[in-house]
Amino acid sequence: MATLFPLPCPELPNFQSLLLKGPYHASAPIYLALSHAIQDPNAKVLIFTPNRNALKESLLDTNDEWLNHIGGHGSTCAATRRIEIFYPPTLAHLRLLMSMLHEYDGVLHHAKTTLDCAPSLVVLHEVSSYFNTQAAEATYVLVQ
Repeated sequence: MATLFPLPCPELPNFQSLLLKGPYHASAPIYLALSHAIQDPNAKVLIFTPNRNALKESLLDTNDEWLNHIGGHGSTCAATRRIEIFYPPTLAHLRLLMSMLHEYDGVLHHAKTTLDCAPSLVVLHEVSSYFNTQAAEATYVLVQ
């Protein structure tokens, strides 16, 4: 089962779709992706987050002990190879990237958007930031 915390901990119920609203710790999306990838050796996980620096800084500030100590073990490292994080900065970039992602079918369209297999979990992290006023204005700038 997927989880938002290091094991042993309560697990999430089986889900097709899941929405987490409200405050949660910075490493929650990482635990969700890792627990899913560890549980299924064929799983592929994609994480979309709008700001790489914000994610990095929040993870550094959290200084998660489990990730620091267990994150380098073999099974965890094997699972991280099946997790990809994308950083589309605006809603337009997110829409474009999601429309271009495809599973490899013998033709390599672009290395960043061609996936070796279809994802079994997609995490939209901090998706609300795509809809704030500043982000919306940056998305719809007209070039003259």
